[in-house]
Amino acid sequence: MLRCSVKEKTGRSVMEYYKITKLEKAKELIREGDYTFTQIAAILNYSSLHYFSKIFKRYLGMTPTEYSSSVKLRL
Repeated sequence: MLRCSVKEKTGRSVMEYYKITKLEKAKELIREGDYTFTQIAAILNYSSLHYFSKIFKRYLGMTPTEYSSSVKLRL
């Protein structure tokens, strides 16, 4: 089954893998700088900017704004 295969290959549940994959895409979109956070939340089907920011911080330890600033500092 897909569920077992994903768990074996990633060490994460399907839902956890899906959330992480969405956050990686969010990071990519933030780095590109072409979209606002509201647009990114909509592109990735988050129910609101608030929920997107909450999940982003929970998994990555910083808000989208903090991440964006850290990317700009590295350039």
